[in-house]
Amino acid sequence: MARRNTNRTAVDKMEPPENGVAIRMYRQGHGDCFLLAFPRNDGGDPVYVMIDCGYKPGSQITINGRKVTADDVVKDIKAVTKGKLDVLAVTHEHQDHVNALGKFEDFDIGTAWFAWTENPKDKDANELRRRHNDQLLGLLGARNQLRGLAGNAAKGAVARLDELLMLELGGEEEMPKVPVQALSMGFGAGSTSDPAKSQNKQAMEKIKKAARLIEYILPHDRIMEVPGVKGVRVFALGPPKKETLLKDEDPQGDASFPGHEIAAGSSLSFFAAATQSTASRSGAPFAVEYGISKDEAFAADRPDIADSRENKAKAKALNEFFRNHYGDGPLVDEGDTVASNAEWRRIDEEWLFAAESFALKLNRGINNTSLVLAFELIDTGKVLLFAADAQNGNWNSWDDGYWIEDGKNATDDGAKITAKDLLGRIVLYKVGHHGSHNATLNGERSSKYPNLGWMGVGTYAREFTAMIPAHRDWALEKAKWNHPLPAIKQALEDKASGRVLQMDTGLPPQPKDVSDSEWRTFEDRTKVTDLYIEYHVSGTF
Repeated sequence: MARRNTNRTAVDKMEPPENGVAIRMYRQGHGDCFLLAFPRNDGGDPVYVMIDCGYKPGSQITINGRKVTADDVVKDIKAVTKGKLDVLAVTHEHQDHVNALGKFEDFDIGTAWFAWTENPKDKDANELRRRHNDQLLGLLGARNQLRGLAGNAAKGAVARLDELLMLELGGEEEMPKVPVQALSMGFGAGSTSDPAKSQNKQAMEKIKKAARLIEYILPHDRIMEVPGVKGVRVFALGPPKKETLLKDEDPQGDASFPGHEIAAGSSLSFFAAATQSTASRSGAPFAVEYGISKDEAFAADRPDIADSRENKAKAKALNEFFRNHYGDGPLVDEGDTVASNAEWRRIDEEWLFAAESFALKLNRGINNTSLVLAFELIDTGKVLLFAADAQNGNWNSWDDGYWIEDGKNATDDGAKITAKDLLGRIVLYKVGHHGSHNATLNGERSSKYPNLGWMGVGTYAREFTAMIPAHRDWALEKAKWNHPLPAIKQALEDKASGRVLQMDTGLPPQPKDVSDSEWRTFEDRTKVTDLYIEYHVSGTF
């Protein structure tokens, strides 16, 4: 089946193997958009399951002289599915997973799957959203203040912060083209605006309105089915309910892969306190309305601030107080006496530069809310794992619970289905977070935590294949993200005997130690076009 088809006007149907599944990874740019096709119970058109659809603006891939666009992808999905999706799973609210979802609002969507974190009736989910909104408002305020500072350092910090903020806010425009008013989406610093106004949230809301049924999914809660398909079960491994796990971002020690240095901690706690809208939420000693900016504190010679006689008098008094206690005099280098107006008593704008680190932490926290799904083909036991952007805490939670086989009690032999059992039967792994350092854990089968070593063992190892939705050149050169991390890519290639399908590279070369017949079997399961990479998992061994 391995071939190239560069004609975008011709629609290639998805024809899943009997009792198997066909998987398309679309090539719209750095982001996730997957379409699965299963044989329908009563024959006819396949059952279609879509998982996410988004990309980072500017990351589109040029193939054969043309850029693959989200519109190309949606057009193909509509033609293939005839505008009908039996299930649409939305894993989490980041731009590169959802910013194309609004284009599906006129599709016939049977069921929409969301993680419990999107459930408006879940108090933990509501608290997460409230906290996320407060932090986002603070970051937007810091971004706007940084934008007003001079110097290359501030400009660079703003550019990097913009990329991270757009993951949270969404949209299909490249950040440098978006004015600050569009970036803030109407959320001024300290505003009480509704976070549902972000383009990410709006895209997700369109899916909720279009779907006939919405399901909010808890991990280890129940064994799910794909409507209209026999012989397929679905297990939700994440996201976890424990707040400590949701905040646990980076693997440590043996669980980490080499080649990524975790940045030293910065003034994140201070930044969090300084950018919260109320003292009670942030832990700061005073509410924000009692604060004063540096410009106001030293406003005696600022006609734009101290414009009236009354204001000038007030500004002069403030000026004297702040210069006496927090003035701009030099630091004392010698002796025991410290000047009462030494610079070190002021924080000035330096805290703003912690915004980038805080934004990274915010992004990773949302990544940990990813809905993680394992699809099992019952006849063979083969498993497909879609890990979304799950990071360390999410991974570590997968083995915190289990499922009970239908018709059995928990105490019966063989009644429990565990994450280790499911991972051991993986034949297709959608690599977490584009292959980033903290979204695939290192380890052995004997390790006590879920990791790559748990995956695809025994008979299933012969078919283990990985898909990486990454545009490496863009990630490395433009976004400065090491996606995929070379050590993770190498570990996947070693484990899969070269069967690693990356969005921007297509069909990989045959490794020297893999036989021609074995590689031909892999090629026969794979189809590469300029629009997508399709892989088939058969219903037999």
